[in-house]
Amino acid sequence: MVNDTAPERVDYLWFPDADLVLRAENSMFRVSSGILAARSSVFRDMTTLPQPMPLEDETVDGCIVVRLHDSAAEAKCFLRAIFDSSFFMPPPSTVLLTTVIGVMRLAHKYHIPYLFRRALSHLDVLYPTTLSEFQTSTSPFPFRKHHHIIPDAESVSLVRAVSEVGALWLLPAAYYSWINELPPSSDAFNNLQPDELRLCWAAQLQCIRAVGMSYRFLRNLPTVSCSSNDQCIDVICRAQDSLDRWSELQNGDSALDLDPLGPGVFSYMNDQQLCPNCETIGRRLFSEAQKQVWEQLPGMFTLPTWEQLIKMRQKVLME
Repeated sequence: MVNDTAPERVDYLWFPDADLVLRAENSMFRVSSGILAARSSVFRDMTTLPQPMPLEDETVDGCIVVRLHDSAAEAKCFLRAIFDSSFFMPPPSTVLLTTVIGVMRLAHKYHIPYLFRRALSHLDVLYPTTLSEFQTSTSPFPFRKHHHIIPDAESVSLVRAVSEVGALWLLPAAYYSWINELPPSSDAFNNLQPDELRLCWAAQLQCIRAVGMSYRFLRNLPTVSCSSNDQCIDVICRAQDSLDRWSELQNGDSALDLDPLGPGVFSYMNDQQLCPNCETIGRRLFSEAQKQVWEQLPGMFTLPTWEQLIKMRQKVLME
């Protein structure tokens, strides 16, 4: 809904020699219709098709005013990305998440492929499609629950925007962040739509099962080649006890994290010094189990397989 107050001109997107005024909510932008038409097929059609004679209140300084049915905040990010080449640089440049969301949504809506791909490239860093990228130290995903890299409300907005533009390959890791990092007590969680809540709760149950899958390797330790049987048994018993008390760890206060895709119990066991043979075999079995969990991740959220999702990604990013 547009306010009754007079619209405000956005100084950094008000070019005196431009021929078109765009208005989003109560913000106005004077920009070049030619540049917009060169970037966007939607704006090109808008500016080339015959238009009715504008009313007096539909012009500003002799320029036609075109209303955009978008938020002023997103329109500012989107238009600045078009008219300021230094504003929205590709990764690894630092960009606000709200900017990425705004540019992605409107670049998709107004069909500006290069900006759309650039926004997606920023999100590729945030929500990878391979387990190795997910687990790297530079990944925005921490291995500790309740360590929020993304504010809760922005996380929800991001997932909804990604769904809206059809970038489904980003959703497995994005949804996974929800169920591991979005506290049920948060306003953002309580404001989820019913279908979003059902998805989260169903996936949470599967993640609990995935914890058991990831740590099944404990049954194979100590190994027959164990060089420190009593010590390894003690460490394994401590780890198994922690698994049995998993529900007590959900307050996030424990140093032991049972994220099925994180180092979790295995990291804890290494701190207690497993023998080299048990550590080597344990790591291999743990890694194999985590790969199985990762392969099942899209299915937890009723999404296509990783193979299909990666093909979608390649098609969009290579257009």
